[in-house]
Amino acid sequence: MIFDKLAAIESIDDVTSDAIPSAVFERTQPLVMRGLVDSWPAVQPADASFEQLESYLSKFWNDRPVTAYVAAPEAKGRFGYNEAFNGFNFKKGSAPLEGLMERFKKLDKPGGDADMSVYVGSTPVAGWLPGFLEANSLAVPGDPLINFWLGNRTTVAAHYDFPCNVACVVAGRRRFTLFPTDQVSNLYVGPIDRTPSGQPISLVDFDEPDFQRFPRFANALEHAQTAVLEPGDAIFIPSMWWHHVKALSVCNMLVNYWWLKKPEIVDSPFGALLHAVLSIRSLPPEQREAWRTLMEHYVFDAGPDGVAHIPEHVRGCLGDLDNPTAQQLRKELRDRLTD
Repeated sequence: MIFDKLAAIESIDDVTSDAIPSAVFERTQPLVMRGLVDSWPAVQPADASFEQLESYLSKFWNDRPVTAYVAAPEAKGRFGYNEAFNGFNFKKGSAPLEGLMERFKKLDKPGGDADMSVYVGSTPVAGWLPGFLEANSLAVPGDPLINFWLGNRTTVAAHYDFPCNVACVVAGRRRFTLFPTDQVSNLYVGPIDRTPSGQPISLVDFDEPDFQRFPRFANALEHAQTAVLEPGDAIFIPSMWWHHVKALSVCNMLVNYWWLKKPEIVDSPFGALLHAVLSIRSLPPEQREAWRTLMEHYVFDAGPDGVAHIPEHVRGCLGDLDNPTAQQLRKELRDRLTD
């Protein structure tokens, strides 16, 4: 298997859920924190069953339906596109957690369809498991978005997230395989405007990579880092790192914390990427190069020297971006897009 040959993600085992060193959150490289949430009452044994997990979660769940994704056995647990690329290889449904747990238990029983893949993804803990966070707490920066993920043997294809992420394994074992952002051209990423769940994903099947179809994936593996996390372990994933996550156990649950290190007035850069595809990508080469130069000057290499010649009171969006200026800029963008 390819995973046996990859570099290991750096790991530490001397941190606790109430005292993560601040330096962890400033890292630009991933980090596994062994046993970080061992003290959580929610953390299950390594061989936990859905019955055991249900016994704990039933103290918190309510009747609100969650969105569940279901893939047939031929998907082999990997959620993504269908073969024709005119849709996806899974269906969406909804049910309260109590009913969904019954389905999980049936799948794993003799006569059940254990090869069916089912998972609940990115569901806010506070809204569906009220009280869980008070009993299972973690000190992270700012005001994080806290979600849970629940399922059987499933695979989340390699993708990136804009926020930083601390993912905590509550039940089951998960293999994380990470790549720095600059490996995008070697990961063979699918469409950016039609995605399975919002983020562009790699089309490579990591369990059975087709190196003839995806030859540059071999280059990506030279930069990959991987680790298997046990219940109670956690991983810090820096913003924009590609990560592939495979659940290795029958019963799996993960709780993750997303937060952004950016000014509140700053919008998601993904909108800028889509707009650049619309307005720059199809220009003649010499025009694209000209716009690359302007982007470098005004965005990527922007500094005080570049605007020092402009009187401060008329720098507009090139000056210090405050809320009124940001609102005016959004209005101008809306006006331009609707012309």
